[in-house]
Formats: sequence, structure tokens, C-alpha cells
Amino acid sequence: MEIVFFAVVAALVLGRLYQVLGQNRGAEPPPMRQPRFGMPETAAEKADGDETADDGGKVLNFPVREYDGPGAAGLKAIGAAQRGFSSETFLEGAKSAYEMIVTAYGAGDEQTLKDLVDADVFEAYKTSMDERRTAGAAKIEVIRLSDAKIVDAELDGKIARIDVAFSSDLADGGDGLRAADEVWTFERAVDARDPNWLLSAVRTA
Repeated sequence: MEIVFFAVVAALVLGRLYQVLGQNRGAEPPPMRQPRFGMPETAAEKADGDETADDGGKVLNFPVREYDGPGAAGLKAIGAAQRGFSSETFLEGAKSAYEMIVTAYGAGDEQTLKDLVDADVFEAYKTSMDERRTAGAAKIEVIRLSDAKIVDAELDGKIARIDVAFSSDLADGGDGLRAADEVWTFERAVDARDPNWLLSAVRTA
């Protein structure tokens, strides 16, 4: 699946986006729930409240974790700025988001996409989905997500960005399976009350 980078290049990549993303077959997607990722679920809910949220009378303290490998410095900076951040929890949520976004795109589900991608990516998707509807294209489904790993991370002021490399097999009903290798960028403001991350860019791996 080849998706779009930024809205400014949307017109240029729409054809390719249709080409790569336009394949999937399979069951109807389950009810969509926006994945909360980057911090444990309980911590995410606490983060919506007071800075010194407590659980059973105890103050929740989240030490800054040590990271190694790709994006280690960025992950450490994000962990210092975002209470309770966990790269493992983030990656699990990113996997869920990947499957939900691909499935929603393939089904023309604009409402789900609005909750998972930023405004620029959504506009590019919407244009491509309109073209797919006109062409009567088949639905898209992730048949197998074979790999997902963090490849870079940064904290740019208050904006955290994490790049995740995905390898998957996609299908569109009649054309068989097609391999997709991409890097997706997720971002969020670390001081935002909403704990969710949004897809802000995609590039071919």
C-alpha cells in the first residue's frame, strides 16, 4: 500500500496511493475503537486529569525509561515529556492503527479515518477514496502484518513524532496478495489531553 505524504504533494501521489492501497479482500472490519497508544491504558486515563493523579491514594510516578536502538534519543526525550510513555505500548497501538487505517481506507470509511489521521492525510485519502468509489474498486484488507518496528523518533518542541516501519500483505479481492513495506509517522502534542497519536505521513520503506 502506498499512501500519501503531505497534502501539498497529495495530487502527485494519489495515483500511486490508489495503486498500492487499492488491494484487500476479506471480512468486514470490527467496530472501530481509536487505539490509545504510547502509555498504559490506566495511565492514559489518569493523564486526562490532575498532574498528580492518584490510584487508591497513591501518587503515580512514572520514571523516565532508558531506550536503545533506532530513535533511542528521541524516545527518551518523549518519555521525559510524556508521563507514562511506553514504546512497547505505543508499538502495539501503532499496529492496531495500521490495520484500522488500511481497512477504513479500503472500505471508504471516512469517519474512522478522521479519528486516526491528521487533516492533510485525510484530505488526500478522501480524494483517493472518491476515485475508488467511482471506479467500483474492491475493499482492502490487511491479510498479514508480518513486521512492525520503531525506526526513528524525535521530540520537536512539544510535538512527538515516531516513525514505524510496517511490512504486510494486502489483498483487494480479485488481484491476489501484494506486499507493502512502508514507514508511517505518528505524532501528537505531548501536553495534549487527548492521549491518541495521529498518522501524519507515509513513505515507502
